[in-house]
Amino acid sequence: MLNLQFIINPSAGHGQYKLIINEIKKALSRSNISYDIGITSFKGEATLLSQKASKDHDIVVAVGGDGTVHEVINGLIGTNAKLGIIPAGTGNGFAREFNIPVIVIPQLNIREACNVLLEGHTKSIDIGRANGQYFTGFAGIGYDALIAKLAGEMFGPLRGMWIYFISGMIVFNRYKPKIMKVQIDSETIEILPLVIAIANTKRYGGNAFIAPNAIPDDGMFDVCVIRYVKSWKVFWNLHKLFTGEHIKLPYVSMHRGKSVIIQSSEPFPIHLDGEPIDNCNEIQFEIIPNAIKIIVPKEGGNRDSRFKI
Repeated sequence: MLNLQFIINPSAGHGQYKLIINEIKKALSRSNISYDIGITSFKGEATLLSQKASKDHDIVVAVGGDGTVHEVINGLIGTNAKLGIIPAGTGNGFAREFNIPVIVIPQLNIREACNVLLEGHTKSIDIGRANGQYFTGFAGIGYDALIAKLAGEMFGPLRGMWIYFISGMIVFNRYKPKIMKVQIDSETIEILPLVIAIANTKRYGGNAFIAPNAIPDDGMFDVCVIRYVKSWKVFWNLHKLFTGEHIKLPYVSMHRGKSVIIQSSEPFPIHLDGEPIDNCNEIQFEIIPNAIKIIVPKEGGNRDSRFKI
């Protein structure tokens, strides 16, 4: 019998986590599976719960947004448990990458997301590592990391496009770019960046395609370097981020590599999957191929690894 552990962020579904739990129970009521439900109460608890659950559960399911997935992944690395997702955050960029139904209408989409857990396939994907922490989708240095930090300080667990937009407007005049040395495998560049994004997947949050050609199982990072420019250029071209056309701008360059080392004479802000970490003067990002298995819809995984329940 398949055994699942659901780890639920109480902010999921805009705080409607009790409704989500009820819908999960309804969706699984006719299935021949065993499951447990845990609700987090503090930041980082999802990592502890997933570590514990991985010992006696086949699939650990993150119920929340990219931040919840980030915490769960950090507890699953090195275990045999697979990752499942019920996307109930505001961005859900990682889940969108694999066409996992995002919760908009709770009753319908929760059932669809649960069906993925029951009828989907497993897919092996790469994971990024930075200073001993793991990330699923992307890491960022510079302006976007300051946005993530301010959004957390001002709005707590609330997220969404407008929150990031407001935070971005406030932060832009505060952001002081620093000259950075960036080594991507054997290539080295020295730049004054607005943003350096180290991407395993295409999306930032919802549908902002920071690295439109990224593939999460090719053993490589796609690195988007946006050089510091005047604010009007950034906001004038902001819409291009949602189509991937920003990579054609003259102050944007794309690179690929397995290892990225970033150094500066002054500490710089960093985030992993939108979660701020401590500033530092140097950080190394490494790709770990096929580090974890995720449950995806039939058309998004490997057909030879289908679950039969």
